[in-house]
Amino acid sequence: MIFYTYFASIKNNLFDYKNRGLMEQIVEVSESLEEIDDDNLEGVTEPVSEEKTSSTKKGTDYSYIGYLNVPDVNIKRGFVDINSKYNSISYNVTVIKGSTMPDVENGNLILAAHRGNSSVSFFDKLYKLKDGAEALVTYNGHVYTYKLVNRYNVPKNGTIKILRNGEINTLTLITCTRNDKKSQTVFIFELDHID
Repeated sequence: MIFYTYFASIKNNLFDYKNRGLMEQIVEVSESLEEIDDDNLEGVTEPVSEEKTSSTKKGTDYSYIGYLNVPDVNIKRGFVDINSKYNSISYNVTVIKGSTMPDVENGNLILAAHRGNSSVSFFDKLYKLKDGAEALVTYNGHVYTYKLVNRYNVPKNGTIKILRNGEINTLTLITCTRNDKKSQTVFIFELDHID
């Protein structure tokens, strides 16, 4: 009877996920997301405007392929190709392996960054976002506007479970949880429109 109840609950949960279009995606985070309060890290300090195609610091060419803008918390950052050596939280907002770009139907662009007061703590103020907040991604000549629909914490263990509607293009932002060294926060944005 115990096994029957256990397996019945799993079956019901799967049925609910499918009925609501929810999808579970597990991604690995190879770099540790931390609250960084030490500005001794090698990194970028100036925000990046969307007019630039690349940013340089000490002769480094990042060659951004897209830009993230979260107006409510004043985030404006470029991101590089997933295979670039600068696709690292030590330099930029990082594209996580398993991501798709915004132009992929029902895809999920997954970006991560530190929080804190360091020059590479690009996601420091994400915790202030309210449901419905906008995030814009500029990619391949289009601006994709997303709305915040969910946020939740997950343990810091090297993998992250992303729960999202698999029938809608999604933007996922990940950073360490404010005042909690053992978890990270996942912010789920759904595509609202494309310009």
